Amino acid sequence: MRIASAGEVTAFVLAGGRSTRMGSDKAFLEFEGRTLLGRALELARSVAAHVNIVGSVEKFEGKLNVQLGRVDQFVEDIFPDSGPLGGIHAALRSSQTDLNLMLAVDLPFIPAAFLQYLIGEARKAPEALVVFPEAGGQKEPLCAVYRRGFADTAEKALRAGKNRIDALFATIPVRMISEEQLRAGGFSPSIFRNLNTPADLETAKLGFSMAEPVAGGGSLSPVVSSNPPNQSTVAQSPKIQPAEDPQRAYIEFRQVSKAFGDKVILDRVSFNVMPGETVCILGRSGVGKSVSLQILMGFLHADSGQVIVADEDITNFSEEQMEAIRKKVTMVFQNGALFDSLTVGENVAFPLREAGEMSEEQIYEVVDGLLKMVGVEPMRDLLPSDLSTGMKRSVAIARALAARPECILYDEPTTMVDPLMAQLLGDLIKRLKIQLNLTSIVVTHDMRLAEKLANRVVFLHEAHAVFFGTYAEMEKSTEPIIKEFLELDELKIETC
Repeated sequence: MRIASAGEVTAFVLAGGRSTRMGSDKAFLEFEGRTLLGRALELARSVAAHVNIVGSVEKFEGKLNVQLGRVDQFVEDIFPDSGPLGGIHAALRSSQTDLNLMLAVDLPFIPAAFLQYLIGEARKAPEALVVFPEAGGQKEPLCAVYRRGFADTAEKALRAGKNRIDALFATIPVRMISEEQLRAGGFSPSIFRNLNTPADLETAKLGFSMAEPVAGGGSLSPVVSSNPPNQSTVAQSPKIQPAEDPQRAYIEFRQVSKAFGDKVILDRVSFNVMPGETVCILGRSGVGKSVSLQILMGFLHADSGQVIVADEDITNFSEEQMEAIRKKVTMVFQNGALFDSLTVGENVAFPLREAGEMSEEQIYEVVDGLLKMVGVEPMRDLLPSDLSTGMKRSVAIARALAARPECILYDEPTTMVDPLMAQLLGDLIKRLKIQLNLTSIVVTHDMRLAEKLANRVVFLHEAHAVFFGTYAEMEKSTEPIIKEFLELDELKIETC
């Protein structure tokens, strides 16, 4: 029997099975010229001397060496049909090392630098049976380091018919790497974006990909490939972006004031939006919510204070200078602002044609992918006048994404739509935030939407920002106007 050295790591790729949501075996899905399994194995080999597949050897017969390269062994479930927990249990029972990296096959944006960081954190926490990251408020047990002792906990749960992995973490010593710690280490939570559905795959194929780490660990901020999809030049490895300071805000209002005549709309308002964060601006009508967005877009100028966007002070930018900013930051207006004489498809294609970087065939493919992403693909050939208000906003979001922005501003996305459409729009905005790691600001009076989307909330009242913090912190606020707002919202829910 081979004797493992102290600190040695074995990597296990959880190859999964036929995904009911994806409609096919995820392991063999092609992404950027390689199968997801091939990518995962290559990544695992970069950090571990021993790499195994959790799955049946029959499934991969004929694909080894030629397509997938070397694999030390295959591990089959001891408890069949028990999901990922069964695979992790079988892997640990077969392992000869204390430290074991588990990596799901459908996480193609994980960089080697993060796995090295994760293994390093596991070595620092010998008492923890599992070391795992948290992203988007969710535990990530399928990109984690497990000690062999976790197998006993897993087996006990499996024998009891329980297969939720994260539910076990409350019963054992674990070490969670928080989002704040991830960012401090130079990593974006969006690296844990997985490919679960055809829509997820389409989104990824549109060119939204994660940068590889730069020397020294680097940052993993989202980038959009400069090459159009389906060209021979589509990157075999994504673009390298310069490291970003995880503490540096993407957008900042610094003591911003704005008045129209004698009416003061904003009075020394300050807040910031971090990269990949969603901030919701709340308040009654006429308190400056939409004015704040117009200042960010350069449609209005602040009377005093500073406005910072993407590391540039745009406070006194000219219209010509703002054109470069609007390529990074786009806005979804209340009315959608679609071109009435153009079809839905032509509206979405407009920014792509303006850029002049794609052939018509490529534009057609990108438009189809975007319309599918926002759920309005069947409406491609309709005119805006044929659409409901909610559908117009979905199309407007697709058009905004076609411009490949770093940040999207939403102006009252759920106003004047029915409750079901409001929920669908909210779910869409949240999904885009998670999938694309877009920075965003949402102006809204919809408290449920703010609760769903916001990392932090700005509450404007009588020209001032009377609150800036998390939604949970806002619920505890003693500010009278905020308490009134929350109480009215509760009454509204009770009468629905």
